[in-house]
Amino acid sequence: MAKKRKSRKNRQNRPFPLFLLTVAILILIGVYSYRTNPQFRKNIDQTVSFVTGQTNDGTNQKNTAPKTAPSPSLVALPDGLETPVCPAKSHKQDHQIRNFKNYSICYRESYEQAEWSAYCLTEDELVKNAGRTDDFRIDPQILTGSATPVDYKKSGYDRGHLSPAADFAFDQDAMSETFFMSNMSPQTGGLNRGIWKDLESEVRVWAKKYGRVYVVSGPVLEKSADSYKSIGENHVAVPEFYYKVILAPLYADESDRATPEDAESITTMAYIFPNKKCDGTINDYAVTVDEVEKRTNLDFFSLLDDSIEEKIESAR
Repeated sequence: MAKKRKSRKNRQNRPFPLFLLTVAILILIGVYSYRTNPQFRKNIDQTVSFVTGQTNDGTNQKNTAPKTAPSPSLVALPDGLETPVCPAKSHKQDHQIRNFKNYSICYRESYEQAEWSAYCLTEDELVKNAGRTDDFRIDPQILTGSATPVDYKKSGYDRGHLSPAADFAFDQDAMSETFFMSNMSPQTGGLNRGIWKDLESEVRVWAKKYGRVYVVSGPVLEKSADSYKSIGENHVAVPEFYYKVILAPLYADESDRATPEDAESITTMAYIFPNKKCDGTINDYAVTVDEVEKRTNLDFFSLLDDSIEEKIESAR
């Protein structure tokens, strides 16, 4: 005899299992607590993050307790730190400070070029908003008259930038200002397109690494102007050596205005290159800032406390 099937009606009227009802209630309570109780939500998120290796925004993280590193003392350096002090009293008529929008120079009329060109480059400025202009031109603000592009024509020397155009690609006007002839010096192609260019690229790497760098570049004018070979109708002296000095805070954050307590908060780099094709790497031409000061008779980073300045400028 066939078994009688239970009616669909009887199956639908079975009581809902108690344990499922309990689970449903607990889930509802949990959802309500997650939405309304911040501490409960934080605990849940941390548990999920630890187990799954993901944060609540979907990014991955290691399943380890977070490591808390102490915040280092950040360095605030004085405005204008990049500007050297030069012995203007001994050659007052042969010395003109020229301030551009984003860099400065000291023009020496007898040599028809600047003895230094200085600027501060920040990480935020490492963007390319402008192309190279190549608009080399006379600087009308040089009172004694600057060198001209014609002085370099067929001379065998490059119009070598002291403050490089590529460091000012963040703005078209800033880029264009680097092409005034007062920012040029006669460099051999081997230097200008070789290790000098390599160092300019390295400076931008350091600007990104340290947040900002203070840069001074120029010819080593350690002899009288008439002792050098010259080019052009304006007798532009051809230097035998060039230097570049760089200072960077080891911890750079403009939001912190604390005064650096010691020289360990600052690093410096300095180089002297002969005006010719240089073999090796930039490290082969590294010197101390003190040595550049002796060769150029300039005082770099003079706004620092004397004890800090003495220590960083003797380091190599």
